[in-house]
Amino acid sequence: MLMGKNEYLDGENLEWQERLFRLRKKYRETPPGFREAEEEEKSLRDLRRIRKEYEERKKYRIRSGYRALQECFVGRERYLTRIEEILAEKSGPAVLYGIGGIGKTAIARAYVRRHQEEYDSVLFLSCDIGFSPLFCDDIRVAVSNLHYSKDKYGSKKQYFKEKMKALTEIGEESRFLLVLDDCNREADPYMEQIFALPCDILVTTRVDPAMWGVAGGIPVTELEPGREWEEFVRAYRGSEPTQEEWKEYREYRERIGGHTLLMMLKLHGVEPGKDASGTMEMIAKDMFRRFPLKKWEKQALRELSLMPVQGISEDLYYQVSGMAPGAVERLEDRLLIRREEKEGKYVLSLHPIIAKAARDVFVPTQTNCRMLLHGFYKIARNSWNRTYLENQEIEPYIFAFLNAFSAPKPWLFREYGAFIAWLWIQGYFEEAEKCCRSLVCQMEACYGAVHQATGETYLWMAAVYYNSMNFEKADVWYEKGFQSLNACRPFDDRYFNTLGTSYAKLSRSARYRGDLELALDLADEALKIGRKYWDLCEERGVWYEESDAQNTWCHWLLNKARILYDMGRLQEAWELGHQAWKGVWDEVQEGKNYGYELVEFERFLVKALMALEDYGRAEEVAEEMLKTALAYRMEGSKEVLSCREQMADLYLKMGDEKKAAGLYGEIIQKLMEDFPYQKDWIRKIQSKWKAAGGNVKVHLIDEE
Repeated sequence: MLMGKNEYLDGENLEWQERLFRLRKKYRETPPGFREAEEEEKSLRDLRRIRKEYEERKKYRIRSGYRALQECFVGRERYLTRIEEILAEKSGPAVLYGIGGIGKTAIARAYVRRHQEEYDSVLFLSCDIGFSPLFCDDIRVAVSNLHYSKDKYGSKKQYFKEKMKALTEIGEESRFLLVLDDCNREADPYMEQIFALPCDILVTTRVDPAMWGVAGGIPVTELEPGREWEEFVRAYRGSEPTQEEWKEYREYRERIGGHTLLMMLKLHGVEPGKDASGTMEMIAKDMFRRFPLKKWEKQALRELSLMPVQGISEDLYYQVSGMAPGAVERLEDRLLIRREEKEGKYVLSLHPIIAKAARDVFVPTQTNCRMLLHGFYKIARNSWNRTYLENQEIEPYIFAFLNAFSAPKPWLFREYGAFIAWLWIQGYFEEAEKCCRSLVCQMEACYGAVHQATGETYLWMAAVYYNSMNFEKADVWYEKGFQSLNACRPFDDRYFNTLGTSYAKLSRSARYRGDLELALDLADEALKIGRKYWDLCEERGVWYEESDAQNTWCHWLLNKARILYDMGRLQEAWELGHQAWKGVWDEVQEGKNYGYELVEFERFLVKALMALEDYGRAEEVAEEMLKTALAYRMEGSKEVLSCREQMADLYLKMGDEKKAAGLYGEIIQKLMEDFPYQKDWIRKIQSKWKAAGGNVKVHLIDEE
């Protein structure tokens, strides 16, 4: 019998399935053989399906493809021809180099527009960071059947190697164009490896590619005077200039040396002062000072100058900034903002020269960009109930803030607290620790060690250590937060939520140590304080989204239920756990985004029901638990595998060893492939698999 649709197949199992089909077909007259033609046809269809699924799982494809849209572009034929010649030679990348704003990126896009139908996939990347973090970014370089997991790859360095293997395979099996835009690095340890990929590579840069050892350099200069330049003027002006205007444009062209970007701005009514000279950045700064920008237009330039080179989606920017579309539209009309369609959505960005000038002239600070910071905070604070890929969508912007503002302002501590939580949820533990330590220093310097806000940051530092599995340091910081909060005076109602949190975390630590009586006392105190906080919120009609009273209280109730379970008070534990689950369920029904949190509660309920030997209800809850986990996490994620493990445990308890063994076998294979560093977990599942009488062939890890 063929394996089910959702069962995991490796190459050996697939080969065995195909061999079994041939044997059943050959020996039709034997009991295992095909008795009916319909049975054989169904088996063949199933075999073809699982073969296709297996091949799809193993195949790499570019998922973040780029498609160049129509835009105003004239002339530059000699550059396009030279790119075609270099790429046809297959001797290395074609590199467009020249000063900023001279038209290199426009030429690259024009090449893509002209040739994109000849390629199976096009990847257009803005090189605002090093090659390793750029290519490890699964949003900007999205490859099917490949995503980063710390448990699988251990480090981003190892994942970079896997990404290169995948891109090499894609380049060998298809026509693939890689465009590296604004690649201004003098050196990068991975540059040689990137340039050796078996695909067409087009680069734009402000540095001479000779320093990279690249021969295919194409120097880009100003538009040629005469017909090409005149066509450019007509195209960007939108009409035929008068004789007086032609004279003005020619004089301006001489003054700026034919610079493309500045000429485009001039044709849209924007230009620097007549005495402006020096670098393009200096000219752009002078232009900003002279051009009559309104308050919100300056703010838009200030905020967008912080964004990574690839920009930010228009919808997301309006969501987080509260900016009026009119301000952006006016800046777009003046070519100060680029608005381009990418993968079905519009993206806002600034030319690197304009971004640098905007940062120098309008000076973004945490104060004047507080609305933008708060907008991203409102997304990041609910990171736990978002998928890894959903959280990854805001990754470039979180890191842009952390790079721009290395010393967090104390009065923005909640915003940074959400960013810190986002960092460790995404697996950036070192970055989370660094940011939180900086925030702690700022809080202590501003408010002192004994203060509600400082105590809360201590708890955040503890959470960073706890989730990076450094439990000893976590306990130190939980105790530090507890002492600070007990000694300080409250400045708002959230004090009680934070104080209760410190009790709840210490209760959890005591339970892990086996000190169940102390754990229970601390849990009761946390619930008492949490109830007071909940009552205050109801009494005053003020509810804080980042510290939801009901949701927090339910989590603390679950903590107490776990303690009772460990004490052997199983019925009480089940009843309390169900009460906690019901509280979160009610909030989900009210429209609150706590859906994924139900998994944690349901896992405990399954455990308690199994201990009570109520297997029927345990199976019902387990099925709902798995549905919820799959809705929020990818198939094969640790969370989903943990749920499947618990279901297998349940089947084993129910006496269905065959079903349990099948699930354990699938989990082992998935752990071996995606989480090889989780050796203790793999050994544990292997032990359970053997206890269930597993007979599926799997490759066990080496017993060291």
